[in-house]
Amino acid sequence: MKLRRALVTAAMVAAVISPSAVLSASRAFAAPAPAPAAQTPSVAALEQAAAEAAKAYDAAVAAEAAQQAKVNAFMADSQPYLGKVEAVRAAAKQAADAKAAADKALAAAQAETAKLDDPTTSEDERVAILTRLHKATEAAKAAAAAKTAADTALKAAGDALDDARVAELRKLFQLGEAKKAAATAKADADKALADARVAAARPTPTPTPTTGGEPAPATGTDAGAGSGTGAVTPVAETGTGVTGTSTGTSNDSGSTGTGGSTGTGGAAAAAKTGATKTGTGTGTGTTAAGTTATAGELAETGSNPATPYLVLGAGLAISLGAAAVHVSRRKAGQSA
Repeated sequence: MKLRRALVTAAMVAAVISPSAVLSASRAFAAPAPAPAAQTPSVAALEQAAAEAAKAYDAAVAAEAAQQAKVNAFMADSQPYLGKVEAVRAAAKQAADAKAAADKALAAAQAETAKLDDPTTSEDERVAILTRLHKATEAAKAAAAAKTAADTALKAAGDALDDARVAELRKLFQLGEAKKAAATAKADADKALADARVAAARPTPTPTPTTGGEPAPATGTDAGAGSGTGAVTPVAETGTGVTGTSTGTSNDSGSTGTGGSTGTGGAAAAAKTGATKTGTGTGTGTTAAGTTATAGELAETGSNPATPYLVLGAGLAISLGAAAVHVSRRKAGQSA
């Protein structure tokens, strides 16, 4: 009773696990889907692409030449920036001269202050000296401020001129890089077009007819009578054979002989293997070329040839498990 229960349990487990093992093996060994073949552009499309690349390159060359001329003209006369710089520079020079004059007047006013200690200097003269000193000091301060502002304006105008020149040079550099990229694209398009033309001029190879994935067999007849001993020597046959005869003698050991064949067949060569004969006598016979058998694999269903082995291994594992359960239960019954 316990043995029956163990066998029934093993059978139920096998019924549940075996389909899962088969399906998992099929998924594990399923051949990957072939990648889609890339479409090769036609010669007409490549010619159009090459023409567009050449047009883009010519436009890039013209743009760079125009920018180069603009840069040359701007460097020679950077207007309006250069005019502004010149005007600000002149104002800065005037401010510098005014500051120098104010500083000189301030120095003279300061020198007059020495008379303040002279007892002979009247009170009115003392007031006049101090007034001139005060005015000279204020004038010097104003001249210094004006010169600072003029210098700041001159620096700003110079920076604006430099920025404008750099901007024009940057445009020229970018157009030069664009011309290089257009030249590279043009060279690639020309090369692709040349390769396509060479490929189009190359003759297309004729596909070889096949039967079931193998070269098509040749058919024909062999005629011959001969004498000799041994095994029949294989003779290679081509699509259109030749006629011929061979002579030989046969005995109990066997016979050997070679013969021609006539007929038509596939483009590929088909091999004909002779068989060993026993007996004596002479005669003629015909031999039909056969097809070559190929070691087969599973049908192209997505599974792999290893699937049966996996299923067999799963069955063995289930059987071993069932035997182990039976033995353990039997030992448990005996111990009880």
